[in-house]
Amino acid sequence: MNHPEPDRSPGPLPDHLQTVSLTRTTARVEDRVIIGGVPMRIVDVVRTHTGVRLDLEEGERLWLTTRTRLTAFREADIDPFGSRAR
Repeated sequence: MNHPEPDRSPGPLPDHLQTVSLTRTTARVEDRVIIGGVPMRIVDVVRTHTGVRLDLEEGERLWLTTRTRLTAFREADIDPFGSRAR
């Protein structure tokens, strides 16, 4: 039985995101990556001895190893008092 693919049209990314280099040491929850033209939000970062597993909001997983380097988008850093730096 063939099931139709879910609609994964990319929604617009917020304007306040900054571009960052995503590696196994810099990955954070809430970072966003674009894979196949679809923006995906990282909901969990699991660090292991072989690399880092990124659990994405859509239920997919992405593994980062030593040499993996991606471009990602991140909300502006938050200052120590909890407000976003703009």
